[in-house]
Amino acid sequence: MKQDNVLTIFTRIRDRLHATAQKIAGQDEADDILQDAFCKLWTLKKLPPDQQQTEMIASTIVKNQSIDFKRREERKEQSSMNEKTTDDSFDQETRELFSSVKRIIELRLNETQRMVLWMRDYEGYSFTEIAENMSITEANARQILSRARKIVRETYKSIN
Repeated sequence: MKQDNVLTIFTRIRDRLHATAQKIAGQDEADDILQDAFCKLWTLKKLPPDQQQTEMIASTIVKNQSIDFKRREERKEQSSMNEKTTDDSFDQETRELFSSVKRIIELRLNETQRMVLWMRDYEGYSFTEIAENMSITEANARQILSRARKIVRETYKSIN
């Protein structure tokens, strides 16, 4: 089957595909899903041999993309709900944890270790940037960070 025929078939069943996408994913997303489905169908390496198979494949693509969209939206909603419900209890526990880790960092790490740990974990610098800023090698920056984390980890475990 030629791609011209795919266009003709897709255009003919577009309303049915749109209704399917709208039913599953909603009105706002139906057009985008149809466009993506057409692109997938158009770029198939091996085109279906006849009209009926082309329709079936188009319907399957639309259905699957609609379901995928719906699942992504549900995951987003679920994660935002989880964040809202656990914020209060999590906040107190998190504050206590951070407070104890901060004390460990202040008391147990030297200035260089604190600087490397801060730059890497809080400010997100790369090892190259840390090495340049502190006039040390990248390997040294990695080693300092590793040792600093080990000290924090072992000290935290010993007090808890």
